Amino acid sequence: MTGLNKGLRFIVLFLVCFTIATYGWFILGGAKKEYIVAPTNSTYKIIDDSGQNGASTTKLNIHKRNILLECNLVNKAKWPFCEIAIALTDSIDNGIDLSSYHSVGLDIDYTSPLKGERVRVYLRNFDPIYANVNDPLSLKFNAIEYSPGTDQGLQIFPLRSFQVLSWWIAENNIPVNKANRQFDNISIIEIATGSYVKEAYYAIKLNRLVFYGDWITESALVKLLLLLWVTTAVVVIFVERFLLNKKIKTSEAHSQHLRDANRLLYNKSLKFEYLACTDPLTRIRNRHTVTEWLEEIIIQTRANNIPFSMIFIDLDYFKSVNDTYGHNFGDEVLIKFTTTVETLIRRSDVFVRWGGEEFVIFCPETNMKNTVEIAERIRETIMMKKWEFDKDFHLTCSLGIAELVDETSEDLIKRADLALLKAKKMGRNRTEISWEHHLK
Repeated sequence: MTGLNKGLRFIVLFLVCFTIATYGWFILGGAKKEYIVAPTNSTYKIIDDSGQNGASTTKLNIHKRNILLECNLVNKAKWPFCEIAIALTDSIDNGIDLSSYHSVGLDIDYTSPLKGERVRVYLRNFDPIYANVNDPLSLKFNAIEYSPGTDQGLQIFPLRSFQVLSWWIAENNIPVNKANRQFDNISIIEIATGSYVKEAYYAIKLNRLVFYGDWITESALVKLLLLLWVTTAVVVIFVERFLLNKKIKTSEAHSQHLRDANRLLYNKSLKFEYLACTDPLTRIRNRHTVTEWLEEIIIQTRANNIPFSMIFIDLDYFKSVNDTYGHNFGDEVLIKFTTTVETLIRRSDVFVRWGGEEFVIFCPETNMKNTVEIAERIRETIMMKKWEFDKDFHLTCSLGIAELVDETSEDLIKRADLALLKAKKMGRNRTEISWEHHLK
């Protein structure tokens, strides 16, 4: 999480710096744009009342720094006038989109016989819904009138102050949805003398004509910056969730790996425990595993005054079996012997390989009489057993029995061992009982 927090802090710092820099750039005018109308990008011509059989005379002088229209208006036509017509493009149906501009700057010096007389400024827009390329009057008249005077410098007018001429709307039967001002396809700009003129000398000098706009509005910039923040937040949340899910999956995989490893270790420990407690050849208990159990069972037996006996078993002449048939054969005999004995004893009896060919059976809650019966059953079964791996092979065993009295486990085992030794001395293949200290 530390790395993520560090990355998140960097992203937030970057967004803050970017937002401040971008908004500062906007405030300082970095988003402003201008479209300057000049002889290099437009064409100038005169329009006057000659088309109405007027007698006015006009002259147009185009200079690098200004455009000068001089008119001697004669009161012959119904509406005497003269104007500068500025074509922004070569075709009236393919004008300039000025809808992204908010203001127009006009620097005009106007000479007229009346002080404060106005000039008319038209931004002519083409729209195929109402305009016809063969009829210049069909282009929409977005108009303002103002008194420029002389040497007044640049005057700036919002484009929203332009109005569509009512006579043009009525004459062309313009629908309501197209009657508003429109600047998306301006092909001609006209600067004309006022509405009411008299016979006199007039001069219109255009010093500067420029449109002002912004590459992006303040509200749009704020929306974009807000969108940037929101998008970044969504991306960060998505990435954080992705990394978190990945970390969770990695952690789960690691935990599963640890669980599997622990399970494997546990199974191995069980196996090792089993191997440590089990004789590897016969798969019965070994003598080391019963020491603690034997001490506990003897204490319980003596405390509850219940019988407890044991049988010590030795396979007769087993060394000669190994010498005659080999150790592999001897191992097979031990395995089959163990399997056979397990079928003859009870579930409560504890069968232990004591070492080599010696075995012990501990018989809880069993007196001497019942223990002798178990021992004799084992001896007779082994003596009569037909060994499937060698039909001619015969095996016998000697057994010594002792029942617990007021003694330790070592004394009990020692007495059973002495009884076994006696059985071997008496000719083997027999069961002997240790009567020493036994209470009849």
